[in-house]
Amino acid sequence: MQITNNEQESFRDRPINIDAAGKRKWIYAKQPKGKWYIRRTFFAWACLSFLILAPIVKINGNPFMLFDIANRKFFLFGNIIWAQDTYLLALIMLVIVVFIVLFTVVFGRLWCGWACPQTIFLEFIFRRIEYLFDGNYRSGIKKQGSSIRLFIRTLAKHAAFLTVAILITNLFTLWCIGPEKLYEIVFSPISEHQQGFLIMITLSLFYYGIYAYFREQVCTMVCPYGRLQSVLIDSKTIAVTYNYKRGEPRGAKTAGDCINCSQCVSVCPTGIDIKNGTQLECVNCTACIDECNTVMTKLKRPPNLIHFASVYGIETCKSSIKNARTYAYSIVLVLLIIILGFTVSYRTPIQTTILRMPGTMYQVIDNDSISNIYQLKIINKTHIDRQLDIKLRKPQHGIIQILGKKPFVKRGSSFEGVIIIKANNNHLTSKTTDLIIDIFGGNNLLESVNINFISQNR
Repeated sequence: MQITNNEQESFRDRPINIDAAGKRKWIYAKQPKGKWYIRRTFFAWACLSFLILAPIVKINGNPFMLFDIANRKFFLFGNIIWAQDTYLLALIMLVIVVFIVLFTVVFGRLWCGWACPQTIFLEFIFRRIEYLFDGNYRSGIKKQGSSIRLFIRTLAKHAAFLTVAILITNLFTLWCIGPEKLYEIVFSPISEHQQGFLIMITLSLFYYGIYAYFREQVCTMVCPYGRLQSVLIDSKTIAVTYNYKRGEPRGAKTAGDCINCSQCVSVCPTGIDIKNGTQLECVNCTACIDECNTVMTKLKRPPNLIHFASVYGIETCKSSIKNARTYAYSIVLVLLIIILGFTVSYRTPIQTTILRMPGTMYQVIDNDSISNIYQLKIINKTHIDRQLDIKLRKPQHGIIQILGKKPFVKRGSSFEGVIIIKANNNHLTSKTTDLIIDIFGGNNLLESVNINFISQNR
């Protein structure tokens, strides 16, 4: 925060949308115009398209992205990650966290203003609905007409809000259950999915409350990422910044380029004054850049009085991206991505779990033979259906029997069955014997599993 020559700097001890009495101050930002807003609009629609299409588009028969929590399956870029692949999930989460840290160190809260679903839904759907019914907060449409017309307009606006909230709920549900299941639920009688229907209604009302009333307070008061940025950014972080060296002293008849018109404040979705320096509420949405450039054009002064820069860059006129912190985080991120790629490439195509049947020990068949019963589960992690063969490698004198048909596992699915292993009691030298079971796909050994065989005390 920079001290100006025109006024004494003041520090606030509360969010910008809370007054001294602790009451909510509603922020009515006017719709920005300019090249940055056009770029952000295209990017926002690209993000919305991704949110809609990612669970629908399929690669190798699998959704591009889907988080099937009920069945404990996660689809990333068409690949299946099962709940058993906890090491992969841990690596992916670690990569995401380090990437967020690196991105924030370099570019601040750029994610918040450009790609965060909260911002995209609020700024490019709900605010535009509001502009349609209430005007751009400068045209006076909100106050025009009789009280009945105003009531009908307000009612229609909130009906549109609720409709969009329901669509958002269905969109996030799509990411959890997939399009086929969602289609089945939507077009089935409510009586068949009463619990799910109640959950959908509750979530829709929740989203309606967020976007109709709570709005920007999610970013300024609730979101943990906004708090995280305060410990990650420094003077070399690139963000939407006011060039105080060029703009000061402010005023219509001063040497500085800033005329103190406050147009940058009028378009800010969180209501801050960017001229007071980097602030917690700033989401780097670039609305103030466009508005200030419009004013500079009218005044025939150079553009970008407000632009993407760092305090270090403004002071020294040098690039601030190349520094020790950026290099350190980048090296860690590259190493994690390499480890993740190596782990994925060497992941076994199937995962086999063999557990002793609950409540059983061993079964004496005759004087020479003993059997154990096991539960078998095989998960197919590949994109092809597999006919599998199960063979007992050790001990060689044992016999393995599958109850029912031979395991046939469809892609991205699992097979569950029961196997019985018989062994000659004369070849067993202890109460427990280690067995090795091989799983074959044709002539290819896919996996080997070690289990224990229980026999009589020797």
